[in-house]
Amino acid sequence: MQYIIAIGIFQAMMIMTLLWRNRLRSSADDLLILLVACIASHLAIKFVIFNFIADQQVRNQMNTFTGLCYGPLLYLYALKVSQEKTFIPASKWYVFLPFIFGAIAYFTVAGVLYFSTNSDYRLLYWYNNVSTVAIVGTELCFTYLAVKVSRRHLAAEKHLERKMIQRIAICFCLISALTLPFFVRFSVTDFIHPLFIRSVVYAVLTYLCVWIGYHKLLFNTQTRVSYLFNEVSVENVGNLGNVEKQEAGKFPALQRKSPLSEARQKEIWEILESQVKDHKIFADSELNLDKLSIATGINKYHLSETLNTYAQKSFYQYINEYRIAYALSQMQILHRKEIPVNVLSLAYDAGFRAKSSFNRYFKEITGFTPTEHLKSLQ
Repeated sequence: MQYIIAIGIFQAMMIMTLLWRNRLRSSADDLLILLVACIASHLAIKFVIFNFIADQQVRNQMNTFTGLCYGPLLYLYALKVSQEKTFIPASKWYVFLPFIFGAIAYFTVAGVLYFSTNSDYRLLYWYNNVSTVAIVGTELCFTYLAVKVSRRHLAAEKHLERKMIQRIAICFCLISALTLPFFVRFSVTDFIHPLFIRSVVYAVLTYLCVWIGYHKLLFNTQTRVSYLFNEVSVENVGNLGNVEKQEAGKFPALQRKSPLSEARQKEIWEILESQVKDHKIFADSELNLDKLSIATGINKYHLSETLNTYAQKSFYQYINEYRIAYALSQMQILHRKEIPVNVLSLAYDAGFRAKSSFNRYFKEITGFTPTEHLKSLQ
């Protein structure tokens, strides 16, 4: 079991670091980072207990209070994703009251057991029973609220965020189901060793960290596509001809001598975003880095460096995100007007030169094929 815990700590720390260093993370992602940090601290405390505490009663019974903040953090994340511009997580500070009381009780019991010359485990027994009920109760209650918020308030274009919330909720429900036998007499713990059940719980927490990292780091483009989905409209696709004149000369063509500063990269990024979004440059099927440089007036080497280091994505990944966002918006508009969608025409309009490329990038970015997405709109 110690190996599972050690692997979990390593995975949680790695995912937490990668999420923190992601330049394009949203404010909601900070709550996920905090959740992964709590899982890491949970596993770290257990690692210390199982490796350095000789008391068998403590090893088998001492619940970790960090489990009391899993449900509240998921609930706050769901609220933040659904109300990104208006919701302030600190306004719901009271959801962490069980966590605060749990921490006080945990350190009180730990202090009594450490300093007491005559070990009396009645306090530990009562702490374990009460904390078990509190952990299961908060996880189930706040998990339900998080799923409820995600279903009611997350729009169709944020279906990956909704899927992630539901996946985390399933993991928390599984952990709660595995926790209950520790509280119910004549349960499965009479047949299965409690340490095996704990090992499964720690494996689920490790899986949860890895899956959060996988979703946010490999599929974090969905967050960006959701933003672009709301920004890309139908009317201005034909404005490509006027783009080349507007920002020309703002960034003279210089030889690349040294890496750009972060401030300069941010400035280039903002101009690039404005130009690509406002003038629908992505709809040009022949678009390449040279043409994008001419259209935006930004040195192509500076563009490449900004995309690679600031946005952490390639040129084609960046452009294809806009194309898929445009396709999503067109699907939504045509569905509302009850007009049949021709996937091939839509692919060409978005800037793709082949239906196969459109299908591949659509699946890679959204997690669904175009046909599956159209069915979900019905």
